[in-house]
Amino acid sequence: MKIFFILLLMISCTRKYQGFPIIDKNHFDKDNYDSPITSKMYPGKKVQASTCSGQIFFSSNAYEDTKRQLQNIVRTLCPDSQYLIENELTETWWTTIIYSRSCVELISFCPRNEKKEFPRAPLK
Repeated sequence: MKIFFILLLMISCTRKYQGFPIIDKNHFDKDNYDSPITSKMYPGKKVQASTCSGQIFFSSNAYEDTKRQLQNIVRTLCPDSQYLIENELTETWWTTIIYSRSCVELISFCPRNEKKEFPRAPLK
């Protein structure tokens, strides 16, 4: 039983969820988010990307690696647009004494600028 509690203390896991209404791909900083002012945009195609990084002891910094990789993910999603809309970011970290792992997942929508209009019946 003591071994179980010792192992429980040696393993740690954290999950963090964040939502961003609009991301300007050229000026995104998740720690200092400032929502850009844009014209009305509507959700189009749903896109999703994720990445993970690991570290053994102090060989690298898995959190900083995934933070840099998140910037690359944001820039490559929706190549025809400067913005991403209705964004959900999930960050997951887990660590033991020997090994740590950090993951990020971004779910977003590419914008379409015009609202689709459906044909209407003529008024009588």
